[in-house]
Amino acid sequence: MTTAKEIAEFLNKELRIYEIEDSSCNGLQVDNETEIVKIGFAVDSCLESFEKAANRGCQMLVVHHGMIWEGLKSIKGDNYKQIKFLMEKNLALYAAHLPLDKHEKYGNNIQLANLLNLIKVKEFGYHKGSPIGFMGELEEEMPLEKVKLILTNNDIKDLALEFGKEKVKSVAIVSGGGCAELFQAINVGVDLYLTGEPLHYSYHLAKENKINVLFGGHYETEVWGVKALMPLLKEKFKVEVEFIDIPTKI
Repeated sequence: MTTAKEIAEFLNKELRIYEIEDSSCNGLQVDNETEIVKIGFAVDSCLESFEKAANRGCQMLVVHHGMIWEGLKSIKGDNYKQIKFLMEKNLALYAAHLPLDKHEKYGNNIQLANLLNLIKVKEFGYHKGSPIGFMGELEEEMPLEKVKLILTNNDIKDLALEFGKEKVKSVAIVSGGGCAELFQAINVGVDLYLTGEPLHYSYHLAKENKINVLFGGHYETEVWGVKALMPLLKEKFKVEVEFIDIPTKI
């Protein structure tokens, strides 16, 4: 019988969840007592993702944004409602935040680099001393509009600060809330920085440093990691898998 604990131990090792400091309590956040025959995958832990996972016959849900951050100090309010639902439905919850951003095979950022067919890929975007993103080069210089088209064709937003070259070659990527790493993108001199969501100061920072920035959406740039885990767990544990799409529109 395949258990949530067994799957969690495999993911902990595969994703090396203890190698990076993170505010997320990565790993198995809520256990259960049943055989795992179907796993749901979602970006966010929330009642909606829990309900959809349970309704679709999942015994386990793997998410990028977990329910527990900086430790659980009380069980009340939303935490109480969420934990109560998970326990009543016997639904296990596993979370992998920064480990699933930075992973060199299954991570959000390497998946985005692969989407753009980047070459000469190397680590980029340091968080507390650990790289969480990647940078590289397009196979050939490309108009920024063509890069935007690749993103939109893959359901990624293309909110753009077009203050750099009309044609770009070098690209740096940090998914989700990676606006702070714009400073690092400027320092390494890339033509384009791709991240999830904007902060107000990024406008003038990009303009004064003549760099292109694309904001693909926090959600839209972070579906890639959990989706990449689906075939891995399907093959390893012979379970059914399903992605639960709940875009936040932000």
